[in-house]
Amino acid sequence: MTDRTPTLAGRLLGAAGVEAVYGRPLDRLPVVPVDDGELAALLACARRRVTGARAVAHLGGGLLVAPPVRAGAAPRAAGDDPPVVGDDPDAAVGALARLVAGEVAAVRLAVDPGAPGAGVAVPRPAPPDRWPEVPDAVVERLRAAAAPVVLAGPGVVDEGAVAGLHALAAAGSLGVLNTWGAKGVFHWRSRHHLATVGLQAEDFARGGLADADLVVATGLDPAEAPGERWRGLAPVVEVPPAALDPLAERWGRAPAPIALPPLREGLAAVTQEGWAATAAPIPPSLATLHHARVLAGGGLLAADAGVAGYWVARTFGTTELGAVQVPSLRTPGLAAACALVARLARPARPVLAVIDGPVDGATRAVVELGVSLGVAVPLEVWSPDGPALGPEEHERRLAEAVAAPVPVEVGLAVDGRQLARMVEVAGPVVAWGGVPGGGG
Repeated sequence: MTDRTPTLAGRLLGAAGVEAVYGRPLDRLPVVPVDDGELAALLACARRRVTGARAVAHLGGGLLVAPPVRAGAAPRAAGDDPPVVGDDPDAAVGALARLVAGEVAAVRLAVDPGAPGAGVAVPRPAPPDRWPEVPDAVVERLRAAAAPVVLAGPGVVDEGAVAGLHALAAAGSLGVLNTWGAKGVFHWRSRHHLATVGLQAEDFARGGLADADLVVATGLDPAEAPGERWRGLAPVVEVPPAALDPLAERWGRAPAPIALPPLREGLAAVTQEGWAATAAPIPPSLATLHHARVLAGGGLLAADAGVAGYWVARTFGTTELGAVQVPSLRTPGLAAACALVARLARPARPVLAVIDGPVDGATRAVVELGVSLGVAVPLEVWSPDGPALGPEEHERRLAEAVAAPVPVEVGLAVDGRQLARMVEVAGPVVAWGGVPGGGG
């Protein structure tokens, strides 16, 4: 019989909000076993993105590494001299809470992992303020604005503030631009959804910021929305994600039509042209349409940075939050890791990882780990040397791969001419420093 007596280590981690551990065994705490430290950190990062759980990697000897809080960032190195967390519960919980919050990259847990914790008083950090006061100056600026627009980033998702974003948009009849780390904050057919931005050089201007008289910026990741690309197009007021709901109670406007920006209309035209294709190789936007069909009903599509990631972020029509994961930074293996942790959480969930070829070592390691855990991670690999599949064959192979009990790899060559059409609409691809053929 397993000893379920709570240990001090387990209670300290629980008090700090740690919900999942990847890597080396840590006493009786539930751990997904992973021998490789970088892979463990990658999976912890994926777990946070996919489920919102606060996860850490245990690299052995009590060394704990947490993924960064910001949604798009890559796992950080532990460093040579992380702080040591000893037996003082107050100091230990404080250090672990800073780890989970992303304020430090790693700590070393120096308590006896088997020490009983039932009789130890373990404090809990104060919860964050979920209803912060909104400065009067922010409300006044919105009241004075005739054409405000919201620019939202992944922090809105990370902080659980999507409902507040909806409330503010409804109260003010506001259009919302989201960067790709916040895909899904609105259904793609919502009147509030203007476009996904940050992928191409002219996204912000053509997305409506150049015509706005106030930009409400919230939850932005500078990797997805560098200030030099959008600040200066209109005056800006920054609102923390947690303050969106309180702001919606203090400000509003009469319901009014929300005009779609030129970016949305131009991108839609090119995307829909691709949907009508019947020949091989298929256009990229037809591939992402097939993704949506195969993964409909609660599935997860994850893509690594690159050509495939651009098309997923640009053209996958989101109908629910958390259906798409594309990183802000180049993080090899993250797409496969997201697919793996999604299926560990829900074994029957349809998942697909889409990457540019050739398959990198981190992705291979994730797929092999999945096999050892009895979880299939299906891959679609985009490459100019891949097979030129027709529409019906591509969708059929995808459906078979997603349903297979073992990992299946679908190779695909896409029609590269469609990317040039997108560049005509919104300028060179700038995400991740550009992509091949993206006009940079």
